[in-house]
This record gives sequence, C-alpha cells and structure tokens, in this order.
Amino acid sequence: MSASLKHGFGKKKLYIFGGLLIAGVVLLVLLGALLPIFITNWLGGKDFQRIASQQASSFLKTEGDFESFDWSSFSVYSAGFATRSGAKGDWSWDIRDIRTEISPRLLLDRILRFSEISVGRIKMKSGPGLVSVPDSLSAKSPSSSSGSDLFRDVQVGKVLIKSFGLQPGPTTAGWGVENIGIEVHPNPQNTTFSIQGGEILSPLPWLGALSLQQAKGSYVSPQIYLTRLDIKSAQGGTLEISGEGRTDSIAGRRGRLTWDRWTLPEGKIGVGLFDIPAKMSGTFELTDWKSGGPVGSGQVKLIDARLEPGKGSETILGLLAVLTGEPRLRGCTLSTAQASWTLEPGVYNIRSITAEAPGLLRVNGQIKVMGQNLSGVINLALEKNLGSKVSGLTGGELFRQETDGYLNQPIRISGTLDRPENDLQSKLTGALARTAIRTGAQILEKAAGAQGGSGGDAAGQAVNVLKSLFGPAPK
Repeated sequence: MSASLKHGFGKKKLYIFGGLLIAGVVLLVLLGALLPIFITNWLGGKDFQRIASQQASSFLKTEGDFESFDWSSFSVYSAGFATRSGAKGDWSWDIRDIRTEISPRLLLDRILRFSEISVGRIKMKSGPGLVSVPDSLSAKSPSSSSGSDLFRDVQVGKVLIKSFGLQPGPTTAGWGVENIGIEVHPNPQNTTFSIQGGEILSPLPWLGALSLQQAKGSYVSPQIYLTRLDIKSAQGGTLEISGEGRTDSIAGRRGRLTWDRWTLPEGKIGVGLFDIPAKMSGTFELTDWKSGGPVGSGQVKLIDARLEPGKGSETILGLLAVLTGEPRLRGCTLSTAQASWTLEPGVYNIRSITAEAPGLLRVNGQIKVMGQNLSGVINLALEKNLGSKVSGLTGGELFRQETDGYLNQPIRISGTLDRPENDLQSKLTGALARTAIRTGAQILEKAAGAQGGSGGDAAGQAVNVLKSLFGPAPK
C-alpha cells in the first residue's frame, strides 16, 4: 500500500509539473503575442511622439514636433514634422508624408527596425541660428529614458526622400535646390547615398538654370565621399564633380571638377583689351580648403572662340582695327585659346595665357587677380606688316621687336575687374589723334594749293602749325 501511495503522489507531481509547463508556454505565447501589441500601442501614443520629436529635433538642430502617428498593424504614417514657429536653431524644417513599417519578428529581441522610411517632401531653409541644439532637447525626461530603454537597438534599412528642397538664403550664399530625389542606406560602418533629378538654384545670372542629373557617394563618420556628381546647364554645358572632405572641418577637402562647353561669365572675357565670346572646357584640382576659400589649380580651353573689338572703338583691338584698316581685327576665329591658373583665398593667378589667330596675331602672358585688383603683363604680337603700320604711326615707339614674322608689344594690365586699365590704350589713342590731325592738315594743304594761297594766308598758316607740332607723316 505504501508503494501505491508513492506511485500516486509521483504521478500527481508529474501532472502538476506538466500543468505548470503548459501554463508557462501559454504565458510565453501570450507575452509574445501581446508584446508587439503593447509596443505598437506605445509607439502610437503621446509618449513616443514626444520622444521621437525630441530625437528628431536634436538630430536636425531645431525645435520641432511630429504630428500624430497612425498605426495599421505594423505600418505607421505621420503627416509630418515641422519646426515650431519662432523656434531657435540653425535650420527650419518642414517634412511631409512620412511612412514606414517595423519588423514584428525583431520586436521580441527588443530591436526596432524600419525596413524603409519614405518621405514625400522636405523643405529646408536657414533658421535664426542662435543655438545649435537647444538645452531643452538635450535633457532627457524620465519618460523618454524609460521609453528608449525598451529597445536594445534601432535600425533603418533605407530612407527614401521623393522631393527635397533647400531655399536660397544668406547661409547658403544664395544657392539652393528643389525637387531633388534622395535615397540613403544608413549603416554604422558605411552609409551610402544617391541623388537623382532636380534643379540647382544659382545666385549667378550668367549660369542660368542648372539640372542635377545624378550623384552618388558614401559617409563614414566624419568623412564624406562624393563618388560622382553630374550637372547640366540649359545651354548644354556639362559639369562632373568628385571629391571628399570631413564634416567636422573644412581642412583637407580634396576634389576634381571637369566641365565641357560651359558658358563664360557674362558670355565673354577680355579685361579691356578685346572681347572673346566663347564656351569653355577644362579641369580644376582642389587640393585643400582654407578658412578664406578653396586652394587648387586648373586649366581651361575656349571652344568656338572669336576675337572681337567689343563695343565701340575703346578697346585695344578696336583701336588697332581703326589704325591699320585691317578688317580681320574687327572679328576673327581663334585657333588656340587656353590658360592655366592657381587659386588661393583672395588670389586668382593666371600663370599662362595663350591665344592665336594664325597670320594675324598672337597673345600670351600672365594676369593676377587679388580681390578685385588686376596686375600683369600681356604680350600682343601683330603680323609683321600690320605691326609696321602701327609702329610707323607711333613714331617707332610700339611694336618694334620681331619674332617669327610677328612684331611684339608688351601691355601692362592694372585697375580692377570692373574697370581694367592698360598702358597701351593711351598710346594708340594718341596715335589715332595724330593721324586724324595729319589727315586734316593734308586736306587743308590741298585746299590752300587749289586756291593759289601761300604760307601767308590762313590755310597755309594752319598747315605750317600742324606740321611743326606733329612732323611729317611717317613713311
């Protein structure tokens, strides 16, 4: 009988243990089922909305709030996040139509994972900039602390921004973008991004509308790498940019710019000597970035370049055209037009300038631009016969040295970008005035001879005075 009791008691213990085990399994199942529901209820509540607003404000360096989160199963939608009216911060944000979904499987491991966050539109503009991150946002409240402790990790698979816009302002130096599509794949080791379409807003009227074709790059804190950025102008010019730099410092930035058939500023160049309407192709190597601006070197070649006097006859080429009577000096095609330069903060040093219209003229020299001030020397070489005419009209003062069938004349450049000056223009203007006066004297002399006058009448006396002032006409 004792054995029977022991057997019954052991069987009873087995039933109790089995019941407890089944109850534990049921409890675990219920917890597993209810935990996501609890989490989604918490995510849709005011507590999470407040925490999310604080975290987003801190990241975006502003003071703002999310609108309510609407959950459907494990998908969520918010009408947007916006910077509060009058809030302090470096930037003001308006983010619309935010959609995402979370992974319920990872919730059991206390991992909040968003496979994709989709944003309909982001508009960004400069803020008051009084503070970077308000103290009220950096201080954690008890509720936010307890809420954040609910998860071991927060993961984002992809962020898709359908339309991004940056309003031009003082902080951006007048630059901006609109309707830019952005895709970001966040990763602690290497975050990659790509940009597609949209327009770049420029403060420079001569640039016109710029279309952003595509861009690709990556970010490994604190270094950002731009693999490629392609831009196209309304006039058909293309620009390709690549480079790298730190987000926490301007030093050490490097890159390369390559452009083809790009419009010149104001459509032409010439620094008061002449006008060269053209398009340009070239490259620029960025080697560093100092507090005052970029440092680097480049070269440029002018495409479809023509040499023209410019408006009126006030330019060097315009005066030469009048003095020589050569029609080609009023407009001709340049077979070669190129330059190389270096750039430092406040200093633009054009080390080599070369241009040529074969059988007519050659140009070479150097110009330095410091701020708005110009300095340099340009050598202008005219075809020998044309140079001889100018030399004769100036009494042998100009175009005296011959090289390879051309007569050379150095020109000193000074003044400013707005009002360039040179030391040749006044000499040519004087030669033109003397030529006009001699022509007038010849007309008077012929008139006096036709009237049978002599040196004693008025016409003859005028002829003698002009001859004594300017001498005989050059042979």
